[in-house]
Amino acid sequence: MQAYRIHKIVIAADIAEEACDFYREEIGGTLPDAIEELPYLMEVCCDDGTVKTVKERIKEELDARNSWLLMGIPCELYRPFLIGTLP
Repeated sequence: MQAYRIHKIVIAADIAEEACDFYREEIGGTLPDAIEELPYLMEVCCDDGTVKTVKERIKEELDARNSWLLMGIPCELYRPFLIGTLP
């Protein structure tokens, strides 16, 4: 998965089009002309107020989804998700 910046929001998705679709469906609003791919070591602000790298956030979410699958709870492993925001 890659990280894409749409306005100040960072979304993890396999491709930029999936990040745009996620933004339209889950957040709403207009899309910018250009979507920026962010490096894994860039730091983002998380919902709980902590600051983590893009790589850490993607790993946390994928680990949680893998745990759900191991418990028999169906989930889409590679569905786009919100990583955090840029300061």
